[in-house]
Amino acid sequence: MKSKIAIIAHGGAGGINYPHRRRSGLIKAVQAGYEILRQGGTSLDAVEKSATILEDITIFNAGTGSYFNLSGDVEMDASVMTSDLMFGAVGVIRDVKNPIRVARLVMERTDHLLLCGENAITFGRLMGMEYHNPKTKEKKRIWKRKKKKCTSTYFKKISELVDLYGTIGAVAIDQHGLISVATSSGGINLRLPGRVGDTPVIGAGTYADKNGGVSATGHGEEIMRHLLAFRAVTLMGKTTIKRAGERVMRYATKNSCKCGIIGINKNAEMLCLNNTKAMSWCYIRNGKLSVF
Repeated sequence: MKSKIAIIAHGGAGGINYPHRRRSGLIKAVQAGYEILRQGGTSLDAVEKSATILEDITIFNAGTGSYFNLSGDVEMDASVMTSDLMFGAVGVIRDVKNPIRVARLVMERTDHLLLCGENAITFGRLMGMEYHNPKTKEKKRIWKRKKKKCTSTYFKKISELVDLYGTIGAVAIDQHGLISVATSSGGINLRLPGRVGDTPVIGAGTYADKNGGVSATGHGEEIMRHLLAFRAVTLMGKTTIKRAGERVMRYATKNSCKCGIIGINKNAEMLCLNNTKAMSWCYIRNGKLSVF
């Protein structure tokens, strides 16, 4: 029996600057992914397509337009996972247009789950990924402005320095019931060089199994500490998706984890919650589009 098809995407949790640009970008990404599902394509193809579109829209903190680290470089993270426990990720990758594509290649073309740094770049080049500079003038201006506030007590001041969390993500279920998740991030603004966030850590920013799939966004260190995506998906197998989401958000709030999550369970029911000021999101279910 065929499953219902559905797709949901987010553009990050925190504050929402330029909401109209975010809204139009998310609609474009979700519509493209849903069209793949509608034509009988896989959820993996759908979330990859949605994620690459969001990586190419410079208002989002992923791919082109990613935030700069403390030294002014762009180091990106990305991951994909399917409900049959296939997983691929890259960490601190530079100079590629679409990290999500490299993450999928890690999953499908290697025996590994995660490649990082220079060797992730080398692998991407071997797989045909050309050089691309993801820096934008807009994000450089933000970096210069924020860096002026940076002091030796940086980590104690992180909540003041970082008012807009990054990351984009997409979750979909196809006609065969396969659930896929894609998450991509440019990382926290002014982070230390070499920092790996929650996005490429299995169970933290991305997770999927027979119960469902989740993509998380927010303060990566805390999302990693509490394996938020794994926690949410596990609860999907024990209770309703609504209760699962509420329990995870209560847990995150109790533990000072500023975050948002999107997800889909095996019944094609959706989850979209956050405990930050706002989160941008969009989904299509039963052919009907909804957007923040």
